Amino acid sequence: MLRRLCYIGVVATKCSHSSGFTTHTKATQRLFHSTIMATSTSNNLVSIPDAIATHKQNSDQIKFIDGSWHMPVGDNPRNGRAEFISGPRIPGAFYFDIDDVAPVMGSADNPKKLPHMKPSTKLFASAMDRMGIVPSDTLYVYATNDCAFYHRAYWTLRSCGHDPALVKLVQGSLTEWKESGGELEEGQLAEDDERLFRMSDLGWEDKTPTYQVVMSDDVVVDMDQVLNIVNQKDAAHAVIVDARSAGRFVGTAPEPRPGLRGGHMPGALNVPFSDLLDADDKTKFRSMDEVRDIFIKAGISPVSDDDGDGSGRKVVCSCGSGVTAAALAIGLEECGLRNKEDITIFDGSWIEWGSSNTTPIISD
Repeated sequence: MLRRLCYIGVVATKCSHSSGFTTHTKATQRLFHSTIMATSTSNNLVSIPDAIATHKQNSDQIKFIDGSWHMPVGDNPRNGRAEFISGPRIPGAFYFDIDDVAPVMGSADNPKKLPHMKPSTKLFASAMDRMGIVPSDTLYVYATNDCAFYHRAYWTLRSCGHDPALVKLVQGSLTEWKESGGELEEGQLAEDDERLFRMSDLGWEDKTPTYQVVMSDDVVVDMDQVLNIVNQKDAAHAVIVDARSAGRFVGTAPEPRPGLRGGHMPGALNVPFSDLLDADDKTKFRSMDEVRDIFIKAGISPVSDDDGDGSGRKVVCSCGSGVTAAALAIGLEECGLRNKEDITIFDGSWIEWGSSNTTPIISD
């Protein structure tokens, strides 16, 4: 049985007249962080209180989407779809499965059998039709507690045809949602619940979708394009930024997926995606001032009128499989270092590069 629960968040302040400072409960400190510390240039990063207020409107033109995903490694890995089914979840939300809304491994669109690649126009439009989404809808992408990998779902929705200004990334966990008075739905979903779907069950290949997609092909780059950047070295029109950990970047830490060489692409910069996230809540970015400083210290120069220093170069984001590269892409845009059109993702990322015996790799 499903249960909808509405929680009243604790918002209490105590003013110290002698010091002039206001102290807050832990809940209000979280609200403060959400509304102040994650300020972005596009207003696409949304605090939990603002997301709750929007959800309470019960508008047909507002859709909430759980974009949770987890690395499928270890003895007992978390599973975003399974957690959505078991709950809790935001009432009315759909689950966007980046592994499912993607070209089938081994198909003509994905002969190298790479995971969660960018979907085709028709595949993406068919998924949007299944969720009842139209181009004028505003989408709010959220994640379950301690999920650091939901950025790819947000990036996919913004990069594959939906108006980027109408896709929001909720900053904060379901725990904060609950403590701030947000409504949650608990209980196991039935297998035939309309919010659950598999693209393979829809017969979408033989249907004409109604969702109108305007998709740009330049949101991702392939291995040939990355090789060209690597071979051009300092003269390249773009710089590669790798989201993997420092250990994996230099080849001293093992890759979580078997069969991959360690190290990095020649000339690539390293910005571990986890450095951009709040240490206490992985569903939030750090302040955009901090994010900007992290990129600059790594070697991403701010854009200037004189691009002789390479400041005008485009940025290619890479990672293990194209998921955490999305966090870099979002951070670069939101902190103001690059415009969206100057940022791409190497969709095959290290799974494709590191599995090849011919690609150049540097390791320590």
